[in-house]
Amino acid sequence: MPFPDLDFVQALQAQLNADEAFATASRWSDVKVLLCLGDQRFWLKLYGGKIIDAMVYFPMANPLGWDYMIAAPLSVWQALRSGTRALGHLLDTGEIMVDGDLLQANRLYESTHLMLSALRDLRADA
Repeated sequence: MPFPDLDFVQALQAQLNADEAFATASRWSDVKVLLCLGDQRFWLKLYGGKIIDAMVYFPMANPLGWDYMIAAPLSVWQALRSGTRALGHLLDTGEIMVDGDLLQANRLYESTHLMLSALRDLRADA
């Protein structure tokens, strides 16, 4: 499965839903996250410790909107995935940007970090 595409995001969803640490970190979640991997955008619904839905996001076609967004250019995601750039540095410098309802984003900081770590580690050919 190529990165980034819906199959990759669904594999990410399956991996995170099997992760006990992610379940614990997002146990009380009820949020919609827009994951922007370069020009590709994906809508994720986090609820009760799981990602219960993942789909391609089309502006003005998704009536549910999103609470917070995680976004970066594709080159930044590729640097993260190749191991040439550290996740913490990319978040701290804003190269991976988190925007929107920052109260929700900050409340779910640990689950976001686990999501991005899984995104980094998930093999595109898995």
